Amino acid sequence: MIVKYNLEIDKENIDSFLKRAINLTYKLLPLREEGGDWQKPLQTIIEELVGLNRLLFDFQTDLFLVICKLEGLFTLVSEQDFPLYRRIIFECLSLLNEVKHECIR
Repeated sequence: MIVKYNLEIDKENIDSFLKRAINLTYKLLPLREEGGDWQKPLQTIIEELVGLNRLLFDFQTDLFLVICKLEGLFTLVSEQDFPLYRRIIFECLSLLNEVKHECIR
């Protein structure tokens, strides 16, 4: 797959990157439930996905939506917000899986 800067990246590398992003996103749930620092890992995920979004041409719309949803999690800080936080995490996981499947076709 050719991306920005004429870089050729194996589909396996993108698949591995997205699997890692999916796993890290899923881990945000127990981090928050257990009272751990979920904001720093969330920021890291967003930064990495922004970087991927800048490199890929064909998947920017889906990745942009994931980044927007993840960024919105920073506003959901009260305990009452947790059900919405959880729902958004699962929406992001679904979108990331769609991007992963599209990238490795």
